[in-house]
Amino acid sequence: MADVAKGAGCSVGAVYHHFRDKKALLYALFGRVSDDFRATTREAVDPVRWEGAAIADILEGYLDFTLELGRARPGFQRAGLEASLRDEKVRANLAAANAELESGLMELLLSRRHEIGHSDPELAIVFVLAQLRSMLETRLDDVLLESQLEARPDEIFVRETLRSVCAYLEIASHAETPASRSEEA
Repeated sequence: MADVAKGAGCSVGAVYHHFRDKKALLYALFGRVSDDFRATTREAVDPVRWEGAAIADILEGYLDFTLELGRARPGFQRAGLEASLRDEKVRANLAAANAELESGLMELLLSRRHEIGHSDPELAIVFVLAQLRSMLETRLDDVLLESQLEARPDEIFVRETLRSVCAYLEIASHAETPASRSEEA
């Protein structure tokens, strides 16, 4: 609590005036971040925002959004993981916020199922979202989950990630338009 008070520029007593203990502070912190994340998620997956956008555009937006959010709050992912391992309330709150994002993405992508060449679009989207989540977790965790991709700029990470998931979904990525595919054939 002394470190928190020092970081906030106030006395330890002032911190305890607002939070009875570390657990109350933890709940308040994760609650606030979770509320912000949910509000941002609602904006990010609003179908009106993506009118006329292709699946590759939506996935690129998701990658950019998540990388930006992760970079804006360094260490939050790890702190959230550690806190959720110790506390069911934090785990449930973070899981609900992530489920809201995935549900919104799922709806957006399924509304464009006609773009997907994979024989089972719903299953393919589930796999793609899990793949992207894992890749982003690895990308944003520079301590526990080392990767050879760390040295690459985000632009290359996003471009190559899109190429990978677009190939699996059997859709055109930004790097590969339908015209360029037919020219190669």
